[in-house]
Amino acid sequence: MNDLDEPRGPPQGAAAEPQGHGPSLGKRLKIRSMVNVAGEVLPFFWPMRNFIHHNPLHGLEDRPFEQAVAEATRLFHARGYLRRVEYRRLMERGSIDLQVLEGLVAELVDDWLREHGVDDDDLRRLLRNCLMTIFTRMDQPAPGVEVPGTEEVLAAIKRVAG
Repeated sequence: MNDLDEPRGPPQGAAAEPQGHGPSLGKRLKIRSMVNVAGEVLPFFWPMRNFIHHNPLHGLEDRPFEQAVAEATRLFHARGYLRRVEYRRLMERGSIDLQVLEGLVAELVDDWLREHGVDDDDLRRLLRNCLMTIFTRMDQPAPGVEVPGTEEVLAAIKRVAG
């Protein structure tokens, strides 16, 4: 008997169904199972059980990276970046080079100071050290914990620098 065949009789202990009153219990369960599988919604992103030639991020390819990540986060209700602890784990494994990170932070701070017309080596050093400490040593705040946002931090720095 293959899985499409009807069972030869009722399950042990079950009453036999009257003949001629629709499909047997086995047939109804098989149909219900097939309908459930056919009606599954395909996920927006992988892993998927079925292969589909579709890139759900295709419409974001022409946007700047940060904008595309923000839009994908909104559309797919997903996290656009790893948690800070996951980045630190990658750093500990050597997958993220600390010197490269320091160089990127220095470039970010230098660009920000230049854009705001500030030429202060003490502030430059302070900002670099603060950012490197945040990236490499601090835990990400737990949900609900009040912490200043990026704009608040930048405004405070601007007040100090200004």
